[in-house]
Amino acid sequence: MSTEPFILVVGSGPKEYREELFRSLSGSRVWLLSDQEPTWQRDYISGYTVIPRLKAAQVSTNITFLLDTVRKLAASAAIRGVLTFEEMFLSATCQIADELGLPSLGRGVAENCRDKERTRQLLTDAGVRQPRFAFAKTAEEAAEISEEFGYPVVLKPRGLAGSIGVIMVRSSADLEAGFHVAASAARDGAQRHGGGALVEQFLAGPEIAVDAVVVDGQLEPMYIIRKRFGPEPFFEETGQTINADDSLLFDAGLIEMLRNAHTALGIRTGMTHTEIRLTPNGPVIIEVNGRLAGDFVPHLAKLATGLNGATIAARVACGEPALIERNVQRSAAHQIVYADRDGTFNAISLPSPESHPNLVATGTLLAAGTQVALPPRGYMARLGYAIVAAPSASECEASLMAAVADMSADITPSQ
Repeated sequence: MSTEPFILVVGSGPKEYREELFRSLSGSRVWLLSDQEPTWQRDYISGYTVIPRLKAAQVSTNITFLLDTVRKLAASAAIRGVLTFEEMFLSATCQIADELGLPSLGRGVAENCRDKERTRQLLTDAGVRQPRFAFAKTAEEAAEISEEFGYPVVLKPRGLAGSIGVIMVRSSADLEAGFHVAASAARDGAQRHGGGALVEQFLAGPEIAVDAVVVDGQLEPMYIIRKRFGPEPFFEETGQTINADDSLLFDAGLIEMLRNAHTALGIRTGMTHTEIRLTPNGPVIIEVNGRLAGDFVPHLAKLATGLNGATIAARVACGEPALIERNVQRSAAHQIVYADRDGTFNAISLPSPESHPNLVATGTLLAAGTQVALPPRGYMARLGYAIVAAPSASECEASLMAAVADMSADITPSQ
């Protein structure tokens, strides 16, 4: 191992969503902590350490083993910064940074974001607008809360991501099944947040997200993400759009609410991804995450604004100025093609970028022969994607819809 300083990255995620981020870091020495042998990551890292129980270290006292590993790395070369792009590794990453005296959200603040019940309580105490909420340990408790709030309600696990286990319940007849979906997802995820479900008032309106950078308590929004969802009762995201000139970037009330939420959660340094519902009565906070957006959002942001989320995150993790420089003025969007039935995925037909104006990329997200299932039997049954970038929002949307219309999936239905 070289003795030159390096950036420590905890976990990586799938190639399709994370390769662009790692490519952006390739100008720095990067050391990867992974739960398995790296493959595609090798092109972008200087070295790695495999910790088979890395996910266990995130959710139990095995964090001690992880910290011992990091101390040994730090004894060989200086660690300039620590970061992760993965929700499941956020708390462990912040604890590593705390151990090394490096900038981060801090483990306690990371938990303020990860534990959705804690998030809700802190925002309530600060008077930040959000849905009514309560935590239910049993379906019976959830039913009582839902009757008080009034249907529909949203049930969700306390500590997962990707809308896994999040479900809308429109009547008491569906409450028990909905509670089982959310509570089961919680038990299958991070055990520290396992069991039970958060019950929230459902608020109508489009949903957006804001990725922001915070340094020494100063928040700067980077871009607005306009979201698209699949059919009810679930909240799986099917696509996002970023417009460089989005008017919400200049909405004083929205930005003030965003700053108040960050202050309430104790966020002073780091990257954040805040989800907001634009209700008829104004914006409300859905949740605040202590990391960049997932999916293809960082790629869209670079196409639309020129901002490089991975580079900015690395600079903040190393205690350097964030340098928010927007040098592109476009719109960019992606659309995910999901399975429409349970079965065996065979293939997806994709248009080539040359065949459509403004089409940047298409790709397959599943291997042939993979079993797919619709929620709640399965989640993230993503088959393929299309990414477009265009001079205007209207042209971007038209290009995306045209490309998606040329995509078709072959699924053998389950018997």
